[in-house]
Amino acid sequence: MKLIGILLVLNGIAISAGWVMTYGTHKASVITLCSIAVFAGLALILQDRITELTVKGVGSIKAAAKQAESDADAVADLKSRVESQSATVDLVAQEASKAKRLSEEVANKNERAEKKLETLDKAITRATSSLSDLELVTDYTMTVVAAQNDDRKAFDKLKTWSEDKNHPFHERAQQAWTSVFESHNKPYSVGGFKVSWVDGFDSSKLSLRDLANQYKNAPAQLKPALLEYIWNRNDFPKIERLDFLMEVMETDGSLNAVEYAGRYFTSGTSQKIKPLAVDYLSKWWKEHRDEFKEEKPNQSVQATK
Repeated sequence: MKLIGILLVLNGIAISAGWVMTYGTHKASVITLCSIAVFAGLALILQDRITELTVKGVGSIKAAAKQAESDADAVADLKSRVESQSATVDLVAQEASKAKRLSEEVANKNERAEKKLETLDKAITRATSSLSDLELVTDYTMTVVAAQNDDRKAFDKLKTWSEDKNHPFHERAQQAWTSVFESHNKPYSVGGFKVSWVDGFDSSKLSLRDLANQYKNAPAQLKPALLEYIWNRNDFPKIERLDFLMEVMETDGSLNAVEYAGRYFTSGTSQKIKPLAVDYLSKWWKEHRDEFKEEKPNQSVQATK
């Protein structure tokens, strides 16, 4: 379009000048046409630069008004988008700042929670330790009381603790066990018991096995009397009676019964050993049992009183 504008301007001027110089007539009309051609050519050349072109006596033309309006709209749209993006950027910045603040708050809360949890863990550890200590004390106390009240298992438990140097009550258990042990080693014992059999029942007809079964089912308070009766049954071989006493010493749950069995056993084997020295007596019996095989029944053996 610019090239056409240039041609219009040049041709308009050249043709007008040639006409005037050659013919010299209608000068006013030729000049008017030349002006129009020049005006049109300039309009084509400057169409994207001018908004209005005015020629005196001819008029004015708006060459780039729409372009300017279009550019203005584009600029306005661009401005709006920039402002919108700016608002978005500001919002993102605000959210980022808020997120950072929240993150810091969460971190602080987590740190406080961890400190509280650590404190709670320490408190629980102390409480658990105290509870464990209390359970140990309770178990020890109940075991001692039980051993003092004829409980064979509690007595053996004290011995196990007394032999374990790593046990927290090692020394106390040793003292308690020794105390109970010596309490069953008095220089005297009660004897002369009378077993109350059913009227008309002849106990002499009971075998040692029958009497052993009667003994197992008897209450603890009657066991010393049955032990005395069985030991005094000289019609049974002595070795069998000693075997029975040893079984009682090794397995019976009553310390009082173990004491009486130990007294009769040491008396029958002529030993001056404490009646609750079961481990020693058990080992001794394994080594010397055969020495009693030749002894015949009906040999009188006096029980320890």
